[in-house]
Amino acid sequence: MSGEALQSALDSAWHRESAAGSLERWQQVCDSEGWGAIPRNRDILVRVFGASWYFTRFVFYRGPAAARLIDEAVDSAPQEHPQPPDPAAAGIEERVEELRIFKNEAMLRLLVAWLDGRLGQAQAEAALTRLAESVLRNMLDLFVLAGGAGDLHAAVLGMGRLAGGEMNFGSDLDLIFLHDSPAGAQAGEMSKRVRALLRHIAAASPAGSLYEVDMRLRPHGTSGALITTSDSFKAYHAGTRDVWERQMMTRCRPVWDPERVGAQAMQSVLPHVYGRRPAAELRAEIRAMRLRVERELGRPQGKIDVKRGRGGIMDVDFISHYLQLLGGVEDPGFRNCSTREVLNRAAAAGTLPPEAAARLVDGYDWLKRVEACLRLFDMRSISAFSDQPGAIVPLARGMGFADDTQRFLDEYRQRTAALRVRFDEVLGA
Repeated sequence: MSGEALQSALDSAWHRESAAGSLERWQQVCDSEGWGAIPRNRDILVRVFGASWYFTRFVFYRGPAAARLIDEAVDSAPQEHPQPPDPAAAGIEERVEELRIFKNEAMLRLLVAWLDGRLGQAQAEAALTRLAESVLRNMLDLFVLAGGAGDLHAAVLGMGRLAGGEMNFGSDLDLIFLHDSPAGAQAGEMSKRVRALLRHIAAASPAGSLYEVDMRLRPHGTSGALITTSDSFKAYHAGTRDVWERQMMTRCRPVWDPERVGAQAMQSVLPHVYGRRPAAELRAEIRAMRLRVERELGRPQGKIDVKRGRGGIMDVDFISHYLQLLGGVEDPGFRNCSTREVLNRAAAAGTLPPEAAARLVDGYDWLKRVEACLRLFDMRSISAFSDQPGAIVPLARGMGFADDTQRFLDEYRQRTAALRVRFDEVLGA
């Protein structure tokens, strides 16, 4: 790669100083170790260094293996269904470490394709979700099923973005653990195994980490049992629940269900989630909850919240919740966990004008890319950025605005204002 091309890559790097420093150190390591000029696609290496400190550390940790992976990711399409290798290590810690390496290598491949423009936002989210499910299944095999635990009759429900196939870079896993075993020793054993899984899945090592897990969406929240019996789960959602809890359950599906415990629980619960209510009442409650979230959480001092703020991602989510809770009573096609799919279904059913649905999906995709750019540096689940133009140069570059942060902010405000207009049209001004 020519020096001119390399300099051009450095000039366009999101975090320019971080990319330049990391590239200099990489060249020093390559020289001292005798690796040569790797990877071949140094411009992509620079883009990774500039976008993510998390993956910069991973590249240095893996060395030539990461360099080969970057070149392979440039030369070929991302793996649609990545599968972890059969673990060669016998110990539990070693097997979890192999999973960390697998997960971060697979995610690095996706990041390269996403940075290179060969993977759109929706495609990236679908691939990130499949990767998370693969890792989760392997962790469950290691911890919950280890030693022969088929009599536990367990399942795991995915919530939120995991359920909808819309996980982003840095997304948590929102989970509910179910079991259908008699109370006593079996339930206690499962609880012990799940706690071990939660410790290991969030732990970090030089190879990086797997996922943070959020279990606050289980019945009764943090005050509820860690492991929920399927009978308790069904009884809870069969009772009188607030609309926000019904909204939450529109994003719930079994992600690990070897004995159909989760499928049977959801079959029992969905008629209550999609129970008939007057449209005006449903609309008013969903709108009130959205504005409450915006008022209490969407206005951080000196920052703009892309998820909870006015016209943010949640405006689109809440529109989809209303449309599917209204339409899902009669039409099973609305009982879908994906925000994008619900909007497309509404357009097909005539509930939403096709042009309005297309604009909502486009705005949703754009905001989810903003979210991805924010999270990539440290792979943390953050959703707010500074309202000062001078502090958001990396974000503007990631969104294709070069150093013109004011133009990015103008575009952001125009798009979120348009989404709020759509929100008001559907849910009432």
